Amino acid sequence: MRAVLSLVTAVAATSELPRINLNAKSMLEGKWWAQVGDHVVHTPHAKTGLSSNVGDYYYAYGSHAALSQELQEKRVAGAGRVHIFHLPEGKDALSTALPKVSHRRDSVSALVQLSHKVVLSDAKLFPDFNLPEDYASGLSASGQQKEKQVTDSITSSALMQKLKELTELGDGSTHTRSYSNPKATANAVSFLEKEFQEMGYRTCRQTFGDQADVVAFLPGSDADSGSVTVGAHYDSRPFEGLAPGAVDNGSGATAVLEIAKAFAAAGVRPKKTIMFVCFAAEEPGLLGSAEFAKRLSSAAASSFVQDGMNASSQLVSRMCGSDSGSLAFMQAQSSAATMRRRSRHEKHEALVMDEVAWKSPNIDDSLGAVVNLESYDWATEPLKHLAGASRAANGERLKVTHSSNPFGSDHMSFLEKGMQSVLSIHGDDENYPHYHQSSDAMDQVNSELYTMIAKMNAGAAIRLAGHA
Repeated sequence: MRAVLSLVTAVAATSELPRINLNAKSMLEGKWWAQVGDHVVHTPHAKTGLSSNVGDYYYAYGSHAALSQELQEKRVAGAGRVHIFHLPEGKDALSTALPKVSHRRDSVSALVQLSHKVVLSDAKLFPDFNLPEDYASGLSASGQQKEKQVTDSITSSALMQKLKELTELGDGSTHTRSYSNPKATANAVSFLEKEFQEMGYRTCRQTFGDQADVVAFLPGSDADSGSVTVGAHYDSRPFEGLAPGAVDNGSGATAVLEIAKAFAAAGVRPKKTIMFVCFAAEEPGLLGSAEFAKRLSSAAASSFVQDGMNASSQLVSRMCGSDSGSLAFMQAQSSAATMRRRSRHEKHEALVMDEVAWKSPNIDDSLGAVVNLESYDWATEPLKHLAGASRAANGERLKVTHSSNPFGSDHMSFLEKGMQSVLSIHGDDENYPHYHQSSDAMDQVNSELYTMIAKMNAGAAIRLAGHA
């Protein structure tokens, strides 16, 4: 009996779901089917050893290289970055955990149960994100003018110049921002901190181990309502040797700097506190954003704040309490302070940028430039405001798509804590040929695409935070 079971398992492991062309799916009467990229898979024949029940299959997005041996054995269909697995005992029966908390090509999204007639993208080009007909920015006329002032001031020349400066940082002998290079990391932190301070922001280093996130604060007029984070990781790969990291992720970190600069120059006065953050150590496993989201979640969970300390200062204290030098400006009157209940309406939302500057040759030129908004569908506010802000700043020049199967970047640290967060990433990111290589340099950057994505995130930040 054991030998028979082993034979059945081996057959199932090497079997695949049958597939047909898209235009032939009308022939599948009485069978379930799912569109996978440019073809359709459907109910298997009994002799394959695969289940005929569509609910026994699950799909996920991620690189082939990220699949464990167990997942590779259970993979029965897919295209590009989407994979379908045969799991008749359910996803909880997997013996190995999904690789989720890691960088882009070493992680996969959560497993989702397959359903009849589901359409799965091959991840080169996801479906368009369609704004609801009743969408509104929520800004007053003066707030809309302020948004336009901010987005108009973000230019390709400024982004490219600052990105060049960032990619030329290093340890004195090699251009790198590798988290494993202490001198290069310290130089990057000093550079980012100085940039924010010269804009007039109060900053802190959120330290953990030998790493540090760099945080700049723009206090809100109604800080009890929550905060908006605009963030990107600043570290680069390869871990050893030359690692300019222009696209991954100098492009995201520099966009954060230029958005913060535009906000400061325009005199933006948000209702919610805005935090501009350059995360450390994303490449070894989202370490910086995980630390930031943990502290932010802890701040949100607190039911009380101190009288005598405004809500923005209280947030700074919780986020950067270990950085005593940077926090001298908001010393609390702790000995005499009473406590008041925190607003129940407080929300924390995050906009994350990672790899936002490469234009894939695999996407038809007729479609123009493409950005993908990656998050769960329940991250409704940042999704809508990103798409709305892009329409206002970029018109139809930037195609905005959406994937609801997030994985492998700093947005996951917020989503895992139940906070709405969206990753902006250029289309077809799986096929960027210079990923984690020394050749990830300035000549790979498409300045037009890069500028449009930065403008989109700047506009969305104002819409999320509101304007006083």
